[in-house]
Amino acid sequence: MKHVNSQSFFLVRAPTSVAIGRRRVSDLVNTWCVTLDDDSNMAMTTVVSELVTNAVSHGTGTMLEVIVRADAGRGRLTIEVHDESPALPRTCFPSPDAENGRGMVLVAHLAIAHGAERTLRGKRVWAEIELPPRPASGPSPDPRPALRAARLRFPEATRS
Repeated sequence: MKHVNSQSFFLVRAPTSVAIGRRRVSDLVNTWCVTLDDDSNMAMTTVVSELVTNAVSHGTGTMLEVIVRADAGRGRLTIEVHDESPALPRTCFPSPDAENGRGMVLVAHLAIAHGAERTLRGKRVWAEIELPPRPASGPSPDPRPALRAARLRFPEATRS
């Protein structure tokens, strides 16, 4: 059986909630012992930032709900942000010198799946991030992969 962790929390719909949301999601993922590499960590923090920023900037109501789900069996981390506005986000293509408008483009680029749908109380915007493969159980991998790769590629250089 594969383990799924899931938790939700609420944020005030305010600009300061973007950093708080990033920190809370990161803390949850660490608490669940989900392994992230540099790419998946960057994707996670950027997606949380963009989804919460969009809800703060374009949503309605005083509160946001953030739901985080880590599914180790599928190798997926899902982040959802709920607000009270029924207006769905639109992907914009801003000019190169524009200071905003790239949020959903970034989410689309970093997530393996994403979407938005209306709910009874507004909308939910979500993104799914691929987690790095979990190491297989068994003997520890060679701590020097570059040396091993060099030996395989240039066997004549390693002969004595």
